[in-house]
Amino acid sequence: MPRKAEDFYFFIETLGCPKNRVDSRRMRAALLQAGLRETDMPENADFLIVNSCSFIREAQEETIETVFESLKLKKKHKQLKVGMVGCFAERFSEEVKTEIPELDFLLGTGRYHEIPLILAEKFNLELAHHDALNDNWQQYSSTNSPAAAAWAYFRIAQGCSRHCAFCILPKIRGPLTPYDLSALQRQWNEEKKLRHGAPIREVILVSQDTISQGVDELERIINWYSEKEEVHWIRLQYLFPDRRVLKLLDLWQKYPKLTAYLDMPFQHAAKTVLERMKRPSDTGLFREILTKATTIRPEFEVRTSFIVGFPGETQEEYSELGKFLQDNIIHKLALFRYSHESGTSAGDHLKDTIPDEEKIERINELRNLHLELRKNFRANLAGRSETVLVDEIHSNEIIARREQDSPEIDEVVFLPVKGAPAGLAIGSMPQIELSVPMEYDFIGEWR
Repeated sequence: MPRKAEDFYFFIETLGCPKNRVDSRRMRAALLQAGLRETDMPENADFLIVNSCSFIREAQEETIETVFESLKLKKKHKQLKVGMVGCFAERFSEEVKTEIPELDFLLGTGRYHEIPLILAEKFNLELAHHDALNDNWQQYSSTNSPAAAAWAYFRIAQGCSRHCAFCILPKIRGPLTPYDLSALQRQWNEEKKLRHGAPIREVILVSQDTISQGVDELERIINWYSEKEEVHWIRLQYLFPDRRVLKLLDLWQKYPKLTAYLDMPFQHAAKTVLERMKRPSDTGLFREILTKATTIRPEFEVRTSFIVGFPGETQEEYSELGKFLQDNIIHKLALFRYSHESGTSAGDHLKDTIPDEEKIERINELRNLHLELRKNFRANLAGRSETVLVDEIHSNEIIARREQDSPEIDEVVFLPVKGAPAGLAIGSMPQIELSVPMEYDFIGEWR
């Protein structure tokens, strides 16, 4: 006889990038809608779902470690069923079935919304046939829960049609498939239900390759979110550095809700390495984009990433990364050690020539250079008045962000509880003063 879904609890462990968090939110909405309940303690769950990542070696190792930690928990709590979903499950499904038979279920990409049906079929659950979402949200609600966050990710496309030599994602996620406005409306409605009335102050638009949807389509999407009165900030992530970005930047003059933030992975600065990576290799275009961004809005801050140790990277090619940092203002920098992945063009056709120890040395050298180069810029921010978005409120501190900082990725501002404005809540956007720059974050004061 089927058991009622409302008697079962789930916990989702999300690994990897913000795009995975969007997929986890979709699973969460589907599970709550089907009548299951959520717990914030994995040991209290009936279903522990690991939303996996397999982009690079470190992500794969984290996924495996998380799964085995979850399986240890399963031994202590006999009711617990552990499953893996997402990129790792898609890419290594046969290996996972063979090597980790203790997993109770496995689900690849593109089927996140089907998770309730899969659990119902496998574990004989009777799903709710009514709108259980609101009741379940009231059951699981806390001041600083993800559902109460002032920001939300929205996926605007799936997949990627690029062929970067180091990247496996097109094989896992498939070709670029832009979402139409009806899909955005569905995501918006799901997110609003999960929040039980809490406003969405910041919209973060994510996809594997945002610019490839074209400037006109992106403007339609930006305009749609701009019309939402509760939304104050709109953030674009993962802009591929091609010439369309120059045209896209004009939208910042038209839509004031767009944040002064440019997230665009260059991946390298040496033309020869970029050519081997099968990436845009016109570093002059990179500089042109950076110059136009700060011309349109002087307060623009730029986030990019470099892959260090790509096959054949010479000392001279590596040195061009440091020169690029010295010649251009890069406010936020992510550094990745090249990971040799089978199934990619580089993994299958190039030899991994640089030892990991040398890759790590190069990364540390670049990180120290970048921190030194940005010291003056950050020191000059001290004393500036800023409008910030309150993300968390604790008994001993308040955590907020400037518009130039993306949640879960970039810097935050730590504010004292004493002197906070009356009625301050998550999603409030007060004026503060930046007082002390730390290595990455800031200490702020109330104005």
